[in-house]
Amino acid sequence: MDIESFLYTIGSTAESAFGKCMDTIRGFLFPVPSSKPPDLKITRGVTEKRNFTFHELISLHLQLCFMTYLVVNFAVVFLTGTPLYLLAVSIPYFLYLRYFIIRYGNFLIEEKPYRVFYYGISLISFLAFLGYSLLKLASPEIYHYYAYVGAIAVAVLLFRHYFKATFGRDYTYGTVEEVKNDLVRVFIHDDMAANIKPGFYWLPAVEEAEPGRVVKVLVEDRTFRSARPVRILEVYLTDQSSQSSTEPKEETE
Repeated sequence: MDIESFLYTIGSTAESAFGKCMDTIRGFLFPVPSSKPPDLKITRGVTEKRNFTFHELISLHLQLCFMTYLVVNFAVVFLTGTPLYLLAVSIPYFLYLRYFIIRYGNFLIEEKPYRVFYYGISLISFLAFLGYSLLKLASPEIYHYYAYVGAIAVAVLLFRHYFKATFGRDYTYGTVEEVKNDLVRVFIHDDMAANIKPGFYWLPAVEEAEPGRVVKVLVEDRTFRSARPVRILEVYLTDQSSQSSTEPKEETE
């Protein structure tokens, strides 16, 4: 290969790499909803073992991202105490959170509660750590720390009240998996609006509750704990598989 061909190859490779890099950055900063679910190997392995769906996969991934963000912020604040380091951690996190929710939020059964919750709780966490680091630099008296912690607790409770008042409901949806005597085994998706964890639940049997049918389930709220399914309120007469169905959606009041 002569020198001209060699230089041309290098230039073409560099141009191609630069173009791909710019496309990746553009796609990250200006995401569009995806028609394919995310390929998240770690969380996918967990959900496959528990026979969960893409909805649970995305919900679990958001939980892990948020918990990682909290741990890193905690380490930054108590090991360095420098507010700029918090920005260095938080900016990429918020950009990724925005990208992931816009990109794959359409695979959630009801996307808006998850978006509002993670944006809200992440912002409160950022402000809490940032405020603490600034307070620490001022070397205040101990009662200032107590007052600050109290203010953060009030902010969390107010956000919880807002979220429950806006999105909270006392019912969720599930799919009948098995009928046994006077009981039915219902698969219920992760449902943030109803504050219920995903899984299989045994509930009192009702008429027309047959395997594959979607049911509306009453849930009982419990303070600072996940809600508990109580009984079936309604049976929808359309057969759907729990692993591919999207429960009937209703507008959040």
